[in-house]
Amino acid sequence: MIPFLALLTLFLSGLLSALWPQGAMAPDLFLVLALWYAARRPFYLGLPAAFSLGLLQDLLGYGLLGLHAVGLTLATYAFYAAGRRLSPEGYLPRLFAFFWAFLAKWLGYFLVAYWLRLDLPPLVLGDLLLEGLFTLPLYLLALRLGRSP
Repeated sequence: MIPFLALLTLFLSGLLSALWPQGAMAPDLFLVLALWYAARRPFYLGLPAAFSLGLLQDLLGYGLLGLHAVGLTLATYAFYAAGRRLSPEGYLPRLFAFFWAFLAKWLGYFLVAYWLRLDLPPLVLGDLLLEGLFTLPLYLLALRLGRSP
């Protein structure tokens, strides 16, 4: 199931990138898939799956090898950490867990960039906020569609 969803995510991510306005950050569908999988599996399956998904994203995106892998792994770890401390019922804990994971993803990106001594691009806080706000409804939709009857 996960290879099919990874291919679907890759296709939809490419489609969104082509249709999205130039210069704006598109929703992170790989983060949505990693968190969706993490919500249904224990941490010893979710963390390696997030790392593998991020590595696939790095390999197919011609980026720095390991950048997205570290970001998605930290996001999934933060998601598990928030899930242990919050009730899984209701939308407020899910929102908090998502934003905690989203911030951890970007922290992972910046840690890898710092470790490699890369020049950090000027990121506007508004861009990060918009990416999070565009990704959040897709995450909530994935949770709603993935719920078993």
